[in-house]
Amino acid sequence: MLLDRAIEFDRIETFDQAWQFFQDSLSPLGFANFIYLTINGDWTGVSLSTNVPELYEQADPAEDPFLSHCCHSYKITLTGPAYLPDYAYLPEPAQRFIQKARGVGFETGFGIPMRLKGSERFGGFNIGTGASRADFEASLLDRREELRAFCLLAHRRLESLTQFPSSVAPEDDLALSPDIVALEVLSDRERDVAFFIAQGLSRKQCAQACGISPHTVSEYVKSIYKKLGINDRILLVRMFMEAGVDLPRSDAPLPK
Repeated sequence: MLLDRAIEFDRIETFDQAWQFFQDSLSPLGFANFIYLTINGDWTGVSLSTNVPELYEQADPAEDPFLSHCCHSYKITLTGPAYLPDYAYLPEPAQRFIQKARGVGFETGFGIPMRLKGSERFGGFNIGTGASRADFEASLLDRREELRAFCLLAHRRLESLTQFPSSVAPEDDLALSPDIVALEVLSDRERDVAFFIAQGLSRKQCAQACGISPHTVSEYVKSIYKKLGINDRILLVRMFMEAGVDLPRSDAPLPK
């Protein structure tokens, strides 16, 4: 499971190692193009990590359409030239930039916005494949939320290792779980714990992911269940799925 591997992020001590680990983890799924782009809220201090630097040889990373058109919400965007017909409203420079991605083998992908609560920086990941639109959707579309959770953990670690620290303390909220009306009664941290638990992480893994103790996770889970009027993980998973969140599929029974 991809999230089992994600727990290793906190054991990595340098940005370059974490960035390589991120790429190595996603390559077996078919991803070959990796862009991690963040910027301050006032559009200064852009930071770019990518294995396709030629894409930016004549383009300012701050003008990447990912920042201006994908990061206004936490919604995952389908990216790459294959999806350009869906975004006819984009200005011509943005369309040219996206078309250029085909030259580096980026045909289809996911734009996954990231932003830690309490941090002025925003941005995220644009991860691509050379697959056709049909093949991409058949093999990877159902893994969107698993990838979001993986990227959340990667982003938190990369932010902590970069020259642009997020200034978010471990106990602060991550505020990166999907916005679901049924979960509005939960705090930001409770919503993220619920998201990780629904993804299939154990309470120990959830504690590692959130930088808190297993005991604290247990207390959050009790509060989550009480507020939502449920008593096990199966019902929690059902709430996410009914809201349209694509959780990882598993034939194994979900523990309480």
